[in-house]
Amino acid sequence: MWDSAVTDAQGPIVAPTDGVETDRGAPSPALDVRVVLVTIADAKLWVAFQDGATGACLPTGAPTPAEALDAAARRIVRGATGLHERYLEQLYTLSVADPPDWTVIVGYLGLVGAGQPQAQPPGGRWHDAADLPSLAAADRMVVDYALVRLRAKLGYTTIAFHLLPPTFTLSELQGAYETILGRPLDKRNFRRRVIASGILAPTDDLRREGSHRPAMLYRFRATHDRETYLTPPWAEGG
Repeated sequence: MWDSAVTDAQGPIVAPTDGVETDRGAPSPALDVRVVLVTIADAKLWVAFQDGATGACLPTGAPTPAEALDAAARRIVRGATGLHERYLEQLYTLSVADPPDWTVIVGYLGLVGAGQPQAQPPGGRWHDAADLPSLAAADRMVVDYALVRLRAKLGYTTIAFHLLPPTFTLSELQGAYETILGRPLDKRNFRRRVIASGILAPTDDLRREGSHRPAMLYRFRATHDRETYLTPPWAEGG
């Protein structure tokens, strides 16, 4: 039976197979989990890759029989990069046939806090999302879809906060949005909309940015807890 967690953000991709007759003579696919790990540094969006036998590749591995897919993705990320993601989401499931091999790939998006590319992950390196290395076709599909989903989610979720420090200025928040989208945003409209959304709470602290007057620091409202937002309770299992 397929794990019902094999879904994209819209719903099940593969229905459970209880009671469904299957061709017992057909080969079974291999299953692997691939994680697109993203961060922001130096006003750029970065993606982590491992050094594979034939070049750069995504952090990849297989779940153990008793391991939840989300738990496997976390283990793969930490084993490949030594980093602890602040956000993890299962994106999509791909069936890739390359005779005689057949692989079902479960793609994930992981986000880590700003500034991580200052140190390269062990056994790999960060690459600018605007200048990716040569990748296998399947890895490229997973990366492209992860970046599309990340950009789309800016419009209806608070996903960008997982790429920011605990407190930040409005300029830093706007910079994160612009880096993810790859285009500038109108300062006045951005600030008006984000403040009106109610997702920010001002702090009592200020930070000086260059020669300008000190800017107020904001934080993410506790009611929009970054640790649980959009994360189903069963995802922590395994």
